[in-house]
Amino acid sequence: MLKYYEYDKSLPLNATMEKIGEEEAFTVYKVYYDSANRVRVPALLVVPKTRKPPYPCIVFLHGYGGRKEDAIPLARVAAPRGYAVFSIDAVLHGERKVPGKQLYSPDFEETSVKGIVQTVIDMRRALDFLETLDFIDKERIGYAGGSMGGIIGAIFIGVEPRVKAAVLAVGGGNMSLMVRESEHPAVPPIRERIKELGMSWEEFQKLSEPIEPLNFIWRFSPRPLQLHCGRYDRIVPAEAQRQLAEKAGEPKEVYWYEAGHGLPLHEVVPRALDFFDRHLKGKTPIDKFMERLPLALVIAASTAAGFLLAIFKQKA
Repeated sequence: MLKYYEYDKSLPLNATMEKIGEEEAFTVYKVYYDSANRVRVPALLVVPKTRKPPYPCIVFLHGYGGRKEDAIPLARVAAPRGYAVFSIDAVLHGERKVPGKQLYSPDFEETSVKGIVQTVIDMRRALDFLETLDFIDKERIGYAGGSMGGIIGAIFIGVEPRVKAAVLAVGGGNMSLMVRESEHPAVPPIRERIKELGMSWEEFQKLSEPIEPLNFIWRFSPRPLQLHCGRYDRIVPAEAQRQLAEKAGEPKEVYWYEAGHGLPLHEVVPRALDFFDRHLKGKTPIDKFMERLPLALVIAASTAAGFLLAIFKQKA
């Protein structure tokens, strides 16, 4: 299966990077680079203004119907903590939209399979680009994606050894199950096409093997993984999420929420950022607690500790 995601790393990137905006905590750059199959990939790179480079970087992929700009809300909470964020448009999304075509398509083999494979290769090329930047720490690359970004992300992290830690939200495995049961509006035409072709679900699953997340997610182990799942999700069926979580190797953290496809972000985001802090920055809970203490309190605590130590020494 890995052969589908191989490419020539010696191909020139021919990358361009232009500043297009900024906020208090970060600067946004528009990036274009060359991928395999003569594809030009549009992307955003968000660079924090705080902390010192080189920065750890979170590679992000949006959900179905989304675009690279969906990474900006993530950047607003990640950049103040010193993370860069890199986000591309998936095939047939954002700047890569083609009128009348969708990535989830009844023309499944030609459009969906090839489009998902291309998107994964495009993200691998993103890491090639990030490695050319001296202000990005290539040894501290993470991945975050939800929904489609969780499904495709499960493949990406399984084939890409440079990702050190990953967070997947409402991603799933078992393609035939997802197509059979999903209530996503793009899926019924695929079911109808399968019926027209007289194709069994077993035959469809075989067709889906190159993009089956269950074939790849286990390859991410022993790197750390965090999964967020919706117990009542009908877009990416909860059973598909359970199978993906079960197939993933250790170490992993799995959180289930009393929710559908829309997870409670006020719970998910802090857990995800704490996870990246632990695995990309090596911060323990005590480190994070100490960061939050006012400097005066730290000084006072140190002074008190020194005073007590002096007293004990005098008594010894």
